[in-house]
Amino acid sequence: MEELARYFEDLEEELRRIRRERADWEFINSLPPRLRIALMYYIETGDLYVASRIAGIAAEEFNELRRRAKIPS
Repeated sequence: MEELARYFEDLEEELRRIRRERADWEFINSLPPRLRIALMYYIETGDLYVASRIAGIAAEEFNELRRRAKIPS
């Protein structure tokens, strides 16, 4: 069980690294604070639902913003 937990921790860290590397930081930093913070939250957690709530927009709209920021899902 412990090695399964470790596997998922490693996987999440790898996904976080990929999201950080591929993100268009120039675009992200040009956004208003609320949207910028929401995208940064998504990059760190991968949680689209909570990130959309932080941004104050629907999940579908946030997903489009994520695409424009070149952040992989």
